[in-house]
Amino acid sequence: MPEDRFKDLGEPEPGPEDDPERKPARSRAEEIGDMLEERDRVAPEPGERPQRPPEVPRPGNKYAWVVGIVMLMGIGVLLLTTAIPNSGAGVRGPERGQKLLEWSAPLATGTLDDRVANVRQSRGQGSDTAGKVPACDVLGNEAVNLCELRKKPLVLTFMVTKGADCEPQVDRVERMRREFPGVNFAVVMSGEKRADAEKIVRNRRWTLPVAVDKDGAVVNLNGVGICPVTVFARTGGRVAETSLGNLTEAQLRRKTQRLSRGNPAR
Repeated sequence: MPEDRFKDLGEPEPGPEDDPERKPARSRAEEIGDMLEERDRVAPEPGERPQRPPEVPRPGNKYAWVVGIVMLMGIGVLLLTTAIPNSGAGVRGPERGQKLLEWSAPLATGTLDDRVANVRQSRGQGSDTAGKVPACDVLGNEAVNLCELRKKPLVLTFMVTKGADCEPQVDRVERMRREFPGVNFAVVMSGEKRADAEKIVRNRRWTLPVAVDKDGAVVNLNGVGICPVTVFARTGGRVAETSLGNLTEAQLRRKTQRLSRGNPAR
């Protein structure tokens, strides 16, 4: 029979074995064993990790996805407003009653690959980087010239291709413009090289003149920082209205009809 290694810690108390109501007495060794087990649980030896109660699961935030979408929308707006180089003078385009400032820029379907827009005014305003000659003097089939466009009522669309989806607006202008032979239509595409702009023009089958504003000089000149922006100007270049954002074909047609009749676009 194996020797009891806890016998020196005491013997169990004697009691009548025939009493069913009386629980068997515990030995001193059993009590000490329980104490040691409890101590190990509460204060373990170095290197051992105490048992921790399970953590209560934290409820998830059911609106977290909404916050994420709002953040993405904010980033999208930031990208949109910074995609067009802008000096900070304004982002809403020329105001009603303002006369459009002069500019000329390479035609997207032309061959002037290394040229930037000329924004030198006829009265000599502008730095040397604006052009060595006034913009109105830059004529020919390779350039789009505001001074030529403003000889008739003008519908001018400003757009970018990066960080925005403005091409469909030009598609709508292209579809309805032939109804108004007495009105000039043109597009200023900012931030693209001429060759890249030409690919877009040919892929979408645009036939209206598209000016390439590679370095953003024309959009800066007109205070444009939103895409698309559509300017309705009377003969001579006086602005009747500037519309921000997309317009339906019906809206374009109605505004152009008012413009062609000499009335402010509404």
